[in-house]
Amino acid sequence: MSGRPPMTLNAAPLILPAVPLTEAGFAPFGSVAAAGTGRATSVNDGRGVRYDAGHGLGCTGGGMGGGTGGPLPPVLSIYRIAPSRLPFAVEAMERHPFSSQTFVPMTGGRYLVVAAPADASGAPDPAGARAYAAGPGQAITYAAGVWHCPLAALGEAADFAMMMWQAPDPGDDCRIARLSVPLLVTDPAA
Repeated sequence: MSGRPPMTLNAAPLILPAVPLTEAGFAPFGSVAAAGTGRATSVNDGRGVRYDAGHGLGCTGGGMGGGTGGPLPPVLSIYRIAPSRLPFAVEAMERHPFSSQTFVPMTGGRYLVVAAPADASGAPDPAGARAYAAGPGQAITYAAGVWHCPLAALGEAADFAMMMWQAPDPGDDCRIARLSVPLLVTDPAA
């Protein structure tokens, strides 16, 4: 999602405190990768440790082949995100029905991670939404089909590496939904 439309509230916002990002807390929506978490393996003649996340990038490819029948290419993009502050209003969420999506912070500090399950109709369920304040040493992978808020850097601009599979028509693997009840993400420390 690029740009932010003016905020028009039809309902009172649902207050959502941003809690620290943890593997267990984020597990319903995907995985967290950080040095010191996941399966550890000694590498580089014992000079380093490789930490593998619980699951990596994936793509079901359903409906995205574009008639080519060939494999979908992975894509690596860099996102530069302008700073935002808490409280932060979430009016829309997006999801990628067929592909997981990984974000790795390259610069900046804390950033906001907001995810929600789907309701019975497949739309984002604001009542089940969760907000996390992630640190600069934490990368996240949204599982395929998980509703999430577009990236929000907290306090300072930030660059992120983004990795996912690329559909021939990116619109085939990206859905955006306006929320019936906006989410107002707050800082529980404030």
